[in-house]
Amino acid sequence: MDKQLLIQMEQLRSKMVEMAALKQNLLHRDVILLSQSLDEIIVQVQRERLALSRVN
Repeated sequence: MDKQLLIQMEQLRSKMVEMAALKQNLLHRDVILLSQSLDEIIVQVQRERLALSRVN
């Protein structure tokens, strides 16, 4: 698994939480954009894990 993806995922999560607190609105455009970016990375990590589990 790509450790860089996990680091990027955690950084995006932190930014999203910070932005949500700053805007005090989970539906703010910036929070949603960060959430969508995080979702893409999560799906990528899940795909990699699934591929690894199929190999083993």
